[in-house]
Amino acid sequence: MRSLQFTIAKNALANVVRGGASAVVAIVLPHFLTHSLGSDRFAGWALMLQLAAYANYLDFGLQTAVARYLAAALEKHHDQRRDRLFSNALAILGVAGTLAIGGFGFAAWQLPHLFHSIPVAFAGEIGRGLLILGVAAALGLPLSVYTGVLIGMQRNEFPAIAIAASRLFGAMAVILVAQHTHSLAWLALCIGGCNLLAGIVQWIMVKKLLPALRFSVAFLDRAMTSELIRYCSTLSVWSFAMLLVSGLDVTIVGLFNFQAVGAYSIAVTLIMFFTGLNAAAFSAMLAPIAVLQARQDYSRIRHLVLVTTRLNSYASMGGIVVAFLFGRALVRLWVGPSYLALTLPVLEILLVAQTIRLVGSAYGTALLSMGLQRYGIISALVEGVSNLLLSVLGMVFIGAVGVAWATLIAALIGLAVITFGVLPRIRELSISPSRFIQQGIIIPFLPFVPFCLWVLWRHWYESRTNLANVFSIVSASLVLLLTISLLHRGINGVRDSSS
Repeated sequence: MRSLQFTIAKNALANVVRGGASAVVAIVLPHFLTHSLGSDRFAGWALMLQLAAYANYLDFGLQTAVARYLAAALEKHHDQRRDRLFSNALAILGVAGTLAIGGFGFAAWQLPHLFHSIPVAFAGEIGRGLLILGVAAALGLPLSVYTGVLIGMQRNEFPAIAIAASRLFGAMAVILVAQHTHSLAWLALCIGGCNLLAGIVQWIMVKKLLPALRFSVAFLDRAMTSELIRYCSTLSVWSFAMLLVSGLDVTIVGLFNFQAVGAYSIAVTLIMFFTGLNAAAFSAMLAPIAVLQARQDYSRIRHLVLVTTRLNSYASMGGIVVAFLFGRALVRLWVGPSYLALTLPVLEILLVAQTIRLVGSAYGTALLSMGLQRYGIISALVEGVSNLLLSVLGMVFIGAVGVAWATLIAALIGLAVITFGVLPRIRELSISPSRFIQQGIIIPFLPFVPFCLWVLWRHWYESRTNLANVFSIVSASLVLLLTISLLHRGINGVRDSSS
């Protein structure tokens, strides 16, 4: 037990460092770029980053598959299966990268026709930046196999170091280059080049840590390809659903109102900050759960899922507390007052939506690691399609804030489907909906009830009068102290119940 806990903690810490570096970049860059670039160029920067990120969906979940299957192969000392897995995954992602390059070339060429609200003067510059970022992301697809290998070896610290360093160096390069030129193409080259360098470094690390691993055309066979496709087909559907949930918001806003892209993307950046940290921490559970499954130790998997779900909900609620108490001041300090009117309400709504969605993070990670992700397809698709349809309607009738409200409503729908539609079907984990709700929602939410009541009262009170600013600050401080006290009690309760 101690060895497993140490491995998970080590990998989680490494992944948090990796996600934390990306988060720092996501936080720091807008502060500089909103001041050094004009609003149109910053909106273009945000849009081309969002479009280039679509290349990651062509991973088809193969990085996760490599990590899972490699962990099992190393546990059972199946060297030939290990090499076949590596060779087929590398070949598949090589083809995907080639297709991605063609897709980004077409998108850059047709950009003015796809986004009619983009000013003509910036369309060519945004297109060139998109092409550079897209090609770099496409070349990084086959290199991502090496990330999966390192994670499967449970050496998460190595990709964490490589990726964290590349993010930080890329951000520093962007900040320095932005002082001398506002060219989006040069800024894209800084980010794309450093991301490629991270992949190359991981390739070198794998060569040193696992020299016996090798790629060979002779290992390319239909059986392994079919096995990977079967595993990744459900992951691909899941990734597509996640694209509908969180990957199209900025694009939808850009299609209807390019001028609102910058402010909306700032809120999304903060959400991705928390989501990235969350995903990085939970990805540390992939390989250990695969090992526990190989040992058929399902009770420990179930215990791990429930405990991490509780802790995750506590952390998410803590983020909401900070945002609602200090969000206005933080956004003003971060990007200036000109973005405050749209960014703050979108941020508050998206934080609540994220908290609802992340209740299922631990459970979803367990499904991925155990090869049971097919059970999560329905909930992911329902949430994704709901989010897409509601986002378009919200953008048309309400504006950019309507896209955020659509995300919140879709998150509620997705969580309901997981709780009442998915949990009862999976016998391996045997977690009842009532127990999941109690451990993952009710217990973590109870310490924050005073804060939630205060937020509701504050919005009602401020809608009636603009006075009592001093009273609002004092009451916010008291509520924060009370919430922290109750949160401390709740964490101690979780610790006692899990010990």
